[in-house]
Amino acid sequence: MEISQNKLIINQQIENVEIFTNFETRNKYSINTEEGKQVLYAYEEKGHMLARQFLAMNRPYLINFINNDKTTQLTLEREFFFILAKHTVKEPSGRIIGHINQKFAWFNRILEIYDGNNQLKFTCISKFPHIWTYDIFKNKTKVSKILKKWSGAKEIFTDADNFLIDFSLITNQEEKALLLATGIAIDMRFFERKKH
Repeated sequence: MEISQNKLIINQQIENVEIFTNFETRNKYSINTEEGKQVLYAYEEKGHMLARQFLAMNRPYLINFINNDKTTQLTLEREFFFILAKHTVKEPSGRIIGHINQKFAWFNRILEIYDGNNQLKFTCISKFPHIWTYDIFKNKTKVSKILKKWSGAKEIFTDADNFLIDFSLITNQEEKALLLATGIAIDMRFFERKKH
């Protein structure tokens, strides 16, 4: 998967049934340039209806990332967990390009991002009380960030979210793919809750 942009917006798509009921549907995301042009689309494929309703942010899932030709570019998978979430990022061939693992912290939110050889590439930290800003560090140097952005009135009634990914100093394509997957992982882990 090639990501030529320096910034991308992840925009969660919401169905009307979620606005008017307490029913959680499969998550869908439009991934756009800052100018609003869609470059990718991501959708939740794996996941039982009852798991979505009762396990919420702890549920297992599989997210497919497809391009505008509807060709799979990437997958993000998470198994059921109790406290600390672990994610796997794969190419369509099945080759693992990385892992995103939540670390224990009392007040902050911390994710460690590994490549396919289990080498630590990035540490993603959101410090309390700034839970909408996720700074990305490589060898203790800030190289990127993921920001949760206000998505308007629909956020009052649903769990719809928007995220800005600023790749900043990141040029490696696999690293960009890992950070894109991290944006979805952050939404599914920390913001997947009812607002009714």
